[in-house]
Amino acid sequence: MAIAVLSLLGVLRVITPDTLGILEAALLCGIGLAAAGRYTGRPAGRLLLALVVGAAAAVIWLIRPVLFVYLPAVAVNLLLAGFFFSTLRPGSEPLVTRIARIEQPQFDAAVYAYTRGVTLAWALFFTALAAEALTLIAFAPVTVTLLFLNLVNYLLIAVFFVAEYLYRRVRLRRYPHMSPILLAARLTRRGIIGVIRYGEHAPDGSGMPRPRSGH
Repeated sequence: MAIAVLSLLGVLRVITPDTLGILEAALLCGIGLAAAGRYTGRPAGRLLLALVVGAAAAVIWLIRPVLFVYLPAVAVNLLLAGFFFSTLRPGSEPLVTRIARIEQPQFDAAVYAYTRGVTLAWALFFTALAAEALTLIAFAPVTVTLLFLNLVNYLLIAVFFVAEYLYRRVRLRRYPHMSPILLAARLTRRGIIGVIRYGEHAPDGSGMPRPRSGH
């Protein structure tokens, strides 16, 4: 939210791009250091992560502060794309399939094939967003780039999510569907780390769905 507010100030030209980069650098370094304290158990590990964050910030600062505005959007989209792609490898269960099992633990091959396809679609979508971000950074004015990276792209993600949900209700109409709000609540209770570990390996080791009980 703070980054979005800062970006809006940049789009409105209340602050200069370099000032925006400096402010976002301070914010991102703070987030990085907080993450070091929370997720790294050993003091040496926290110190190492803090040094890496600080060194990266210093290098970018010396090159061009405004890069702090752009790098998060590119990095996040690439990380998401890579994660979705990684769950499609042999021996792993697709990410959307893992989420679908929260709604319905057992389903047939048709649902499995659909959720695998949606996982691939999201992977390609985030790859396209990363490519779009790089193109804007290279050729578009700063204000246009900020507008897309901090507003338009989030709207595109929302449209993609809603369109897939509506299409799924039609394509898989004979299956029960949980509301997105309820599914999000269950996902939050389980935790995203739990979902990741849940599908670290396919249920039968081959990537195929669990058989339905009673058949």
